[in-house]
Amino acid sequence: MKTIKSMLTIAITAGIALTSCSSNEDQQPVEQTANFSKKNLQFNFNTNIVAKGTNNQLGVFQEINKDLKGYGIAQVEIYNVASTPEDKNGLTVIPVVDASGEYRTGFRFIPNDARRDNRDNLTYVTVSDFATSANGVASEQIFDDMYAVWQNETNCNNVSIDKQNFSLATDGLPSSILSFGGAPQGPIADHNVLGYIPPFLFDALDLGANTLAVNFSFGFRDEDGNFTDINGDGKIDLSHTETWFNDGVNWSPDGVDPTSVDVASVALHEFGHSLGLGHSGVLLATFDENGDFTGELNFTPTNVMNPSYIGNPKRDLAGDDNSIFCENFSACPYY
Repeated sequence: MKTIKSMLTIAITAGIALTSCSSNEDQQPVEQTANFSKKNLQFNFNTNIVAKGTNNQLGVFQEINKDLKGYGIAQVEIYNVASTPEDKNGLTVIPVVDASGEYRTGFRFIPNDARRDNRDNLTYVTVSDFATSANGVASEQIFDDMYAVWQNETNCNNVSIDKQNFSLATDGLPSSILSFGGAPQGPIADHNVLGYIPPFLFDALDLGANTLAVNFSFGFRDEDGNFTDINGDGKIDLSHTETWFNDGVNWSPDGVDPTSVDVASVALHEFGHSLGLGHSGVLLATFDENGDFTGELNFTPTNVMNPSYIGNPKRDLAGDDNSIFCENFSACPYY
């Protein structure tokens, strides 16, 4: 994958008006350009921080949060390709501090939360216009199938994950970070799958040439800017998530070609993040008697939520995937 830029100065925008599927405040329409081409996507936040290195990445996300009202980026989950032993040290999670200056981990959608219109189900939208990769992999049905795996193939499938009707032309871009010019519109659903996003936007946040996809987890915040925990379970109350797939990757609908990446495996992993699951598993490398790396990598234990993609398609949930999902949803909708 070609690196297009190593840094980006994010444009200054005044008068940001956000809309949210979970807000009861008056919502202002957002003007969009008539051209919904991916190449016209852009950041529009009041910051001059150059995204280079972890500290500046964190700084960018904190600056973005200053312009978001009612919610903010709580954590950024990055899914990379791993091909060497050193890749186990790659950045996979960036927790974002709130106004209190504290890091918090763990997220959960709260059923019957008034900020989510009192729903006890989960909703998602996919931007159909961006659901086909640059190398021609049509993926909207794949995305639907992977959400169905999380709904139907866990040991405690008592939460409904429903696709919401959506049109980019009439509903606007369901992003809290990107727009076609002007202020980002904000989310349409609990899970907002933007589809394939140009690699220059990944590079702008210095996410690395090996990044396949990224998920942004947004938590509700109080008037002081602190993430909320209204039910006292020790987890941040999720507002919504936003998922990008890197359009510069050589995607495959099946992952058979070893030079390609199985989009279904990556989607299943990313949608796990959108349901509040974190990474699990340890990357192990095999060395020969001379201490040379043999090229073989494995995770222990092996599951969908392993933090890196090592070339093996994973479309079936494993033990950790089930147990962490059930920790989040076994009592749904009664907690």
